[in-house]
Amino acid sequence: MCIIVMQLKFLSKVTQPKQFQFTPRFYDERKERLELKRAQFDALKQKGMSPDERKEVLRHAMQESWSRTQNSAHIRKSYNIRILLLILFLLGLGYFIFNGLDDVDTVVRKLV
Repeated sequence: MCIIVMQLKFLSKVTQPKQFQFTPRFYDERKERLELKRAQFDALKQKGMSPDERKEVLRHAMQESWSRTQNSAHIRKSYNIRILLLILFLLGLGYFIFNGLDDVDTVVRKLV
């Protein structure tokens, strides 16, 4: 009897979920830039920098400044476009409120 129970044990086995080890990768650009600046500052503080290293630091600083300028210009442009569209919408809404909603059909037909 014991042999039969052992043979049928696979039928009553509770399945366990498969486990695996997964470590997600996360890239933090800000942290990497900060570490690069710290390393450059430490190199400057301890032994000074070679002319090539100074050129690289200056090049990196100029690229970062230019990137920030481009990003802020893009944000400012999109903000201005949104404000312009909002003003146009409000002007259109005001036109229909003051002139009545009967003219909506004629305006829509002219636009199409």
